[in-house]
Amino acid sequence: MLSGPVLKQFRTYLKSQVGNGWSVEGRKSKGRLLTRVSFRYLSGERSVVLLDIDFDAENQDDIVRTVKKLSDLMRERNIELSKAKELLCGGKVEDNGKAGINWKALQDEFINLERGDRRKTTLTGLKLRMERILECFEAKPKPRNSEQLFRKYAELHFGESMPKGGMGRKRDMGDIRAFLNWAVLEKKYLAMEWLPITPRQCRKYIGAVSKNSTKTKVRQPISTRDLEMLLEALERDKEYEMRGLVILYSVFGIRPCEIAKLEIKDGVAQVTTLKQNEKTMYEEPEVRTIAPLNLPNLPNEGERVLSLYESGKLKFPSRIEKVIAKHNDKNNPFNFDLDGYKPIGEKFGKLLAEFWFWKELKKKNPNYVAYSFRHSFAWRGSMETSPALPLRTICAYLGHDESTHLKHYGHWTSDAENKKRIEEANKNIVQNCSLAHAL
Repeated sequence: MLSGPVLKQFRTYLKSQVGNGWSVEGRKSKGRLLTRVSFRYLSGERSVVLLDIDFDAENQDDIVRTVKKLSDLMRERNIELSKAKELLCGGKVEDNGKAGINWKALQDEFINLERGDRRKTTLTGLKLRMERILECFEAKPKPRNSEQLFRKYAELHFGESMPKGGMGRKRDMGDIRAFLNWAVLEKKYLAMEWLPITPRQCRKYIGAVSKNSTKTKVRQPISTRDLEMLLEALERDKEYEMRGLVILYSVFGIRPCEIAKLEIKDGVAQVTTLKQNEKTMYEEPEVRTIAPLNLPNLPNEGERVLSLYESGKLKFPSRIEKVIAKHNDKNNPFNFDLDGYKPIGEKFGKLLAEFWFWKELKKKNPNYVAYSFRHSFAWRGSMETSPALPLRTICAYLGHDESTHLKHYGHWTSDAENKKRIEEANKNIVQNCSLAHAL
């Protein structure tokens, strides 16, 4: 064992190698005399760990090397002594002289202990993405921070089989962010240079679906009659939260996700445009004014619902409130959902699908979807309002340009409504002709 003048000399040598504040001594544990390492911080506070190294003169070099690694980890990663020991002795860093990161050990812990309760298929996908991360460190140059890791991952794994803007890329980016957030912030295994890039920064690797690459979906607007009956059914069943949402989506024409950014300033309602495509993904979201296009049998309903919202009396369904809170929480480091506010619309669609009257409407109109409410705003503004609203006015309130409107909102037609309109036009022609002859 180390004792007497030999111990004193050893402690002096240790300080010359790792600096002041460090000390070692022997401590009996389970029949062995192990090495007890202590470090005194500038505050005077002392931290102590026990190493699985016999406190013996033959192990002096081993003790010094280990303490030096602990010291380097503490300094480089800004962690305490106990965490440095956990990293070093738990195999989370590699014994390569510079205490390099053992990515395989970190990933095994993340998969098995942190995500082990996931479904088998989900876990299989996660393991695949973790393996792809390891491949990034096998390539040269090796990533030295999170930005380089994300860039390398995109270079190696985002090809033609994983199209821009698709769920594949979003899922990969999300899992990498979750893993790094866990390793840096929760476990403190990694230094801050490995803190993941933000979801907004991820967009340059995810990309966006080209506006011309996909076939335009034809969405049927909900008819005014069906919409009013749905609102009546929601009112009768006391589904006030869902009814409020349906009013906001149909009477104001906002996107499902935009309720997360609905504000009223000086009596004027505004939403932040959250829709992103290849053209707008790098631009700052715009704020636009919205106004109600009320229903025939509910002439002031838009204003009433907006007043309830402003006063705080209108609440949204709890499942939707949770999604909004999650995405609006800027202090949540584990907010790695790269779909932005899209889940709000998905939750709304699921809630809507559970309501009995909507099920009845879907039997007769299978093309009705959650977006049918927003489309009803466009339909009523151009086909059921007299005089019809100018196209530019409708576009301004919906938050898109005229070409987008014609592409996505001009495909669906109603034969009955078209017939009614042409009959009205012909009737006006006859009347105008008779008036001209009379003059």
